[in-house]
Amino acid sequence: MSHQKALPILAPGPPPLLPSMASVPHQPSYRAPTDRVFYLVHTSQPTCLNRVRPPNPDIHRGKNPLLTPLLYDFRRMTARRKVNRKMSFHVIYKAPCGLCLRNMAEIQNYLFQTSCDFIFLEMFCLDPYVLVDRPFQPQRAFYYIQDITCGREDIPLSCVNEIDSTPPPKVAYNKERIPEDGVYINTSPEFLVGCDCTDGCRDKSKCSCHQLTLQATACTTGAQTNPNAGYLHKRLDECLPTGVYECNKRCKCCVQMCTNRLVQHGLQVHLQLFKTQNKGWGIRCLDDVAKGSFVCIYAGKILTDDLADKEGLEMGDEYFANLDHIESVEKIKEGYESEAHCSDSEGNGVDMSSMKIQPSALVSANPVGRPPKRAGQGGRSGGESNDEDDKDSKSDDESDSSDDTLVKDHYNSSSSVLGSYTTRGQSKGNKEGSQDSKDGMSASAGGADNQTPPFMPEETGKSKVASWLTSQGMKKDSGDGKSQAKMEAAKKQDVITISDSDDVLTISSGSDDNNKERDKLTHGVTKRPVAVKSTRGIALKSGHSLVVKTGTPAAGGGPGGHGGKTGPQGQPGGGGDNAHRNTRLFFDGEESCYIIDAKLEGNLGRYLNHSCSPNLFVQNVFVDTHDLRFPWVAFFASERIRAGTELTWDYAYEVGCVEGKELLCCCGSTKCRARLL
Repeated sequence: MSHQKALPILAPGPPPLLPSMASVPHQPSYRAPTDRVFYLVHTSQPTCLNRVRPPNPDIHRGKNPLLTPLLYDFRRMTARRKVNRKMSFHVIYKAPCGLCLRNMAEIQNYLFQTSCDFIFLEMFCLDPYVLVDRPFQPQRAFYYIQDITCGREDIPLSCVNEIDSTPPPKVAYNKERIPEDGVYINTSPEFLVGCDCTDGCRDKSKCSCHQLTLQATACTTGAQTNPNAGYLHKRLDECLPTGVYECNKRCKCCVQMCTNRLVQHGLQVHLQLFKTQNKGWGIRCLDDVAKGSFVCIYAGKILTDDLADKEGLEMGDEYFANLDHIESVEKIKEGYESEAHCSDSEGNGVDMSSMKIQPSALVSANPVGRPPKRAGQGGRSGGESNDEDDKDSKSDDESDSSDDTLVKDHYNSSSSVLGSYTTRGQSKGNKEGSQDSKDGMSASAGGADNQTPPFMPEETGKSKVASWLTSQGMKKDSGDGKSQAKMEAAKKQDVITISDSDDVLTISSGSDDNNKERDKLTHGVTKRPVAVKSTRGIALKSGHSLVVKTGTPAAGGGPGGHGGKTGPQGQPGGGGDNAHRNTRLFFDGEESCYIIDAKLEGNLGRYLNHSCSPNLFVQNVFVDTHDLRFPWVAFFASERIRAGTELTWDYAYEVGCVEGKELLCCCGSTKCRARLL
């Protein structure tokens, strides 16, 4: 018998190291009750909800707010109806007592009649394409945190990484604004206007806070008040550039039942922090979000302009946001009085014959800054929609355009000024040259009548910008004897470029030699520009008519209103009695807006990424102070958002504004501008 030597058994090698899977708790799906509820004729009163009234109002805290009424035995039913031979859908809520509620007004009245203090108006949605029982569940997770806020928000904010096991950056979470050195926010009740409403501010004509919102809309061109401004059933469908004034601690209305309190209640939508493929960390919604719903605010440290320059150069400016509410409103109302020509026969009339309407200013009867809509064109469309005419089924195949960030203001003239965005670094040069501007503005204004502009075949909005930039560049030389020759030479050398093909307006003026000469005119050291997100609610998009107001620089036509600095437009003098003075100068002569920095300390708003077709818009809201310099920067849904969709807003950067810095856009939108900086 031959004996063979047994071969040694090799132990299997260690398996390849794979990231450990984290367990994500599964949310149970909602099951609607099957029993039928019958209605008996009665008067709605608090006893209608005694059967479902909870002993603890926070029993369903952290769940989808749109699902909360169903958890209290409300029924949400979708019905079909035929309108003009086409089928459409509508939503009906049935109360626990059997009463059918067919619109938001009936729901609001029912909640007040029953003294419901555990279900609120923003928890109801009549959009049939918003599903309240469709939660988003991550497929896999290598890293998971149940709540990164550590209980600081009313709704837990989970964090998941489905790509690798990298944790999110370490940030001190804080949902409050943090004033830094040199920043004082007056939040005393004496600085607030309060209402005496006892009906939940349902009668808006008697609510002092809501009247502030309406009266502020008169600052726009035409000085006409928009009666539809403000919240409508706890939602804001479009941006209001003049701001929203909520009820405050001085008001006598009920904090929970007031219809003019929304942003101050904090986070209510179920969101999640997640790792994206190519944009770092982002925020997505775990449930469907209805159009006009409040999402979150942008919180962080509030810095002065000088401190922001220092920290921006040392630590980066990627989380800077401008508090430029004053500049936004000033740019809208700029040039309003210059258009109103009093006739000889009537002092308060408008001489339409002397008004020149430019071709680029003709926007038909459409709202300011919005392209005309075609018949049958709607918003966002999902696979559930079978209707084409009903307003609930208006939708797009991919996502709503970022045009929803614009204001549908039917009460403004079509020749309103739409201000473009700039960086604080660009407008800083305007501030540093403001002293020279003071000396040159009076001479420019005085010699405006004597100077004959060069012949132009057609006076369009673009040529107006060119002539305005030319006069601004040569205003220093307007006082000497060679001003006329220099002005003519500058007009030939300056080049104005307005790109209509891109979504972002790009304006460049002058050659490099001219820019160097202009830099010599300014005193002081020009600091390195930094990129800042703008918190305005208006942006210029492709396809929109560009309307530019002209006028003397002393009348507020300077570039200071474009960005964080007021520049020379706010300087008094030089324009006579009609000279425009920037509102910010009334705050102890301040010329620069404040900056929100959320790099090291802030809330979830810092994680919201940019998109050229965003689904959120920015809204300035006044809550704890009526100081125009310190509004709350709030985000609202500009469209219905499906569960699992990333939430984005438009940073409104200007391409090429920061020298030597280029930032590519990775939003993936069909309207992507390719570059942010």
